[in-house]
Amino acid sequence: MTNLSNSQKKWALAATIIASSMGFVNGSVVNVALPAIQVALDATVADMQWVISAYAFILGTLILTGGSAGDYYGRKRMFGLGIVIFLFSTVWCGLAPNVQQLIFGRGGQAVGGAFMIPGSLAIITDIYEEGQRGKAIGTWSAATALSTAAGPLLGGLLVDYLSWRFIFFISVPMALSALAILYWRIPKGDTTQKSDTPDFSGALLATVGIGMICYGLINGSERGITDIVVLINILGGLMVMGGFIWNEKRVKNPMVPLSLFSSTTFTGANLVTLFLYFALGGVFFLMPFNLIHAQGYSATAAGAAFIPFPLLVGGLSRWSGGLIVRYGARPLLIVGPALTSIGFLLLGYYGVESSYWTNFLPGFTFMGLGIAISFAPLQTTVMSSVEQSVAGTASGVNKAISRLSGMLAVALLGALAIHIFGNDILEWMQQNNVSAEIQQQMLSEKASLAKAKIPGQASGQVKEGLKVSIKQSFLHSYQVVMYLSSGLVLLGSICSALMVSYHPDSDEVENQRPAP
Repeated sequence: MTNLSNSQKKWALAATIIASSMGFVNGSVVNVALPAIQVALDATVADMQWVISAYAFILGTLILTGGSAGDYYGRKRMFGLGIVIFLFSTVWCGLAPNVQQLIFGRGGQAVGGAFMIPGSLAIITDIYEEGQRGKAIGTWSAATALSTAAGPLLGGLLVDYLSWRFIFFISVPMALSALAILYWRIPKGDTTQKSDTPDFSGALLATVGIGMICYGLINGSERGITDIVVLINILGGLMVMGGFIWNEKRVKNPMVPLSLFSSTTFTGANLVTLFLYFALGGVFFLMPFNLIHAQGYSATAAGAAFIPFPLLVGGLSRWSGGLIVRYGARPLLIVGPALTSIGFLLLGYYGVESSYWTNFLPGFTFMGLGIAISFAPLQTTVMSSVEQSVAGTASGVNKAISRLSGMLAVALLGALAIHIFGNDILEWMQQNNVSAEIQQQMLSEKASLAKAKIPGQASGQVKEGLKVSIKQSFLHSYQVVMYLSSGLVLLGSICSALMVSYHPDSDEVENQRPAP
């Protein structure tokens, strides 16, 4: 489809942006509506957790298969199918009479998203030549970043002034608009598709293996990474994925050709993705605890504190996507993660009751600049360092890595923060001769981190001491995670320097591209 007119390319880009934004918004907008949904549907806290987790679990499980399906059955066709599934599931969510129906509807949204999100980047890769691709993906990145950031604010307004059901209904006109553009503004015919038999065994193994890992990591953030159910699912999922790799080596038409990873640029870009999204997952998990419970921000103020990040990513992604033509991917993917690493260091370097303007804002600014410089070139490199016939699979691989690394960060970095927090609290209580009963009760609260409750029977002096200790212990655990995240992102910068060599129309990269 690279022979489309500029007008048709812009319409196609608009369709991918609208559909992807719809998927990303629904990943973030629901959180602010949870209290209203719980009351309206008479649901439990566990039910509310599954309203969130069902979407994350199924999307993470199917996104690799969804990306590969577009390569086999046609990207426009599967992208459109994903929008249709998402549309009907969204209406289901908005009309849900009980929480069980809502959870099933959220699962349906995730199925649609698994086809839409990787399909959108594959379509952009297919219709834009290399020289234009970076700026197009930058435009996509900017729009999706801004829509994701706007989700919580929009959700709050709809819940306060209309109904929680409208957080789902707003997706209906978006889905209809994307479908209208797709089928009336884009010429008939489809993007690249394969004529051979799909790798059904590989799809099954990937779905089961990634699903078990996702389920284990989601539960790991609640039960702890050492919980037996968590370990069984993660280890079992890794074993199934080992079977998946074995299957891909022996089948004639593998779902994920392992030759993809013979490209050092593709492998390096996915390692950068792993480090970057792992670090971001840990930061975004712990930051609200710090702002609200340690620094004393209101929920609204904490949300506003993040604003520089999406504004910078949204405002600069198109610009950074265009820079790849002039400088190539390597310098951008060295500088971007390095700036992000500085941002994490700054966010970790402060104490209780710090000033937002002198401590938080610089950190968010460096983090936003770093991600803005990294994101579009990273996506462009992933999509352009492979043959177009496997672009959907490449996108699915990258999206699966980003989602799994974020879940892994919440489980592992969350467990690390809880461990450090608990040890610090215990040390303070032992030094101050706090009774064994209060020690036991406080340690049972360590998973709550900065919002841990102090036992009512504690004396006034002990209560005051515990309040200070809780803040200081949390900040210690938080700073360790920030510094560790900074180091991991810096590793991503080093991977870029050693492995990434993509430049539009570069003969070297053309020679690196593996056959599907």
